[in-house]
Amino acid sequence: MRPAAALVLVLGLALAARADEPKSPGDAVDRLGLRFTPDAELVITSDEAEGRKAESGQESVIFSKNVRASQGDMRLACDWLEAVYPKVASGRPDRITARGSVVMTQGTNQATCTEASVDNVACTAECKSEGSRASLRRGLDDIEANAIYFDLCKGTVRAVGDVLIRVRERPAESPKTTAPAAEPAVEPGAGGE
Repeated sequence: MRPAAALVLVLGLALAARADEPKSPGDAVDRLGLRFTPDAELVITSDEAEGRKAESGQESVIFSKNVRASQGDMRLACDWLEAVYPKVASGRPDRITARGSVVMTQGTNQATCTEASVDNVACTAECKSEGSRASLRRGLDDIEANAIYFDLCKGTVRAVGDVLIRVRERPAESPKTTAPAAEPAVEPGAGGE
């Protein structure tokens, strides 16, 4: 079995055992990684922005300092971001590259790394870290690897290079206990004294 298939299988088995998880296979796939809505509005904010046009006619915008991007319920925060637009203006970048303290969040899923790229055309994302590890936290569970790849349309994830998966137990709800029955009160002089 290939390592990527093994990862999906291990995650699938670990997640399927939980009572709070979705019951249909399609819902479970949506929950493994990050997923985005391609038609949702893309908003990017920063303290500084600079537009550039390459000789090929392709335009890009470089955002720096306190960069925040959102599309639907997906959020991205980083130090520097480049949005590369197609030659024929469509209003939406083909590719986004983020660097420096990158955090991508959606629901209880949070990916962290030092460099990430999102390809809107291929509907994919990649999160990797030079000299450290990329991580994906899903609730209490997490994955660490040299690189983590997401299929944003399918909502799946693939970890590559020295993969570590932690599946933590959820604290069990403590059973309700009833107080022991009180001893019957004995009145002085009762009981045949």
